[in-house]
Amino acid sequence: MRYPDVSDEIYRNHYLKQDRGQSSTIVRVLLWASLPMVYIDYLFHGVTATFFVLLLLRMAIVVLSMLMLKRLASTPNPETLQRDMLLWIVPVLFTQFASNASMPSEYFGHYLIDTWLAMIYFIAIPLPLRALRAPMIVFVTASLCLLAYQHAALSAYTISVTSMLLAGAYSGHAISAYLHRYRRKILSAEQEMEHQSTIDPVTGVFNRREFMRISDSELQRHVRLGKSLSILVLDLDQLKQISDIHGHHAGDIVLVEVTRRMKRATRSYDCLARYGNEEFCILLPEAGAEDADRIAARTRATVLAMPVAYSGKELHVTVSLGVATMQEGDTASSMLQRADASLAKARVANDHAYDSVSGNEV
Repeated sequence: MRYPDVSDEIYRNHYLKQDRGQSSTIVRVLLWASLPMVYIDYLFHGVTATFFVLLLLRMAIVVLSMLMLKRLASTPNPETLQRDMLLWIVPVLFTQFASNASMPSEYFGHYLIDTWLAMIYFIAIPLPLRALRAPMIVFVTASLCLLAYQHAALSAYTISVTSMLLAGAYSGHAISAYLHRYRRKILSAEQEMEHQSTIDPVTGVFNRREFMRISDSELQRHVRLGKSLSILVLDLDQLKQISDIHGHHAGDIVLVEVTRRMKRATRSYDCLARYGNEEFCILLPEAGAEDADRIAARTRATVLAMPVAYSGKELHVTVSLGVATMQEGDTASSMLQRADASLAKARVANDHAYDSVSGNEV
């Protein structure tokens, strides 16, 4: 099954904690790798000016890495993580290139490290590929120029090293691109499944479980802030008759159209949910009794304004509404019980005014 891909912002924020941990691991590995690299520099250069220059560069990387570990412990967002890691990556690549440039021209061993670095760079560092490309392109290009300068004559070694560098960088980029796509697909599937578990498939509004979760959270918030909260319950009186006479598809059309009208009648921040087969609930934040009654009257008028068109027929729908406003000690369940009691009274009144058999207003 194909799911819509999540946006870059959602993707990067979701994996921020994981990427921050992976970045810390990479920085820590490089920090400890600096010690054997100093020893290798000493083996090639001895106690010379070149050795001390490289030593200063590597000590600077050590200090920078320690600072990076502290910053990564509390990186607040993906943009900061990307900026900090790039500020760390550039000096690391420059130091590696400086070490390469200091090696004897007959030595090719460091290019094996460069090939591994070019591949693992894209895979291990958890940044967007578009951010990682520029530093690596500069590094590989500079390494190839150094190779051409130190080994002007074409040879099997030169051709092999060139091929390995390019292949390493390309392979790392391709593997990283696949991993990013895989992680994005997993996140997209997870979010789609979460979305489907909270949404009514017919009307596209919240289902009962999600409505209760939101109601409990909002009630606690309103109690804490000392603000009013109301719940509106709406029942479609003749939905069963419409479905029995015209088919279940007609009932679905009525549900969708009534949902659209309720959205138009309520406020943009009200929470609408399908609570049962014929019943809808609307959570009204910061609405007292008068506000709730006014919204209920507007919702009723909007729903009853005109019949629902279906296959050239006009389906007349009637509704019953119940309202409850938060009282001291209330829970979401107790508010719904009072709203249901109010709804039951309204339903009895409607039963006296409408013919319950035909499904049409009389």
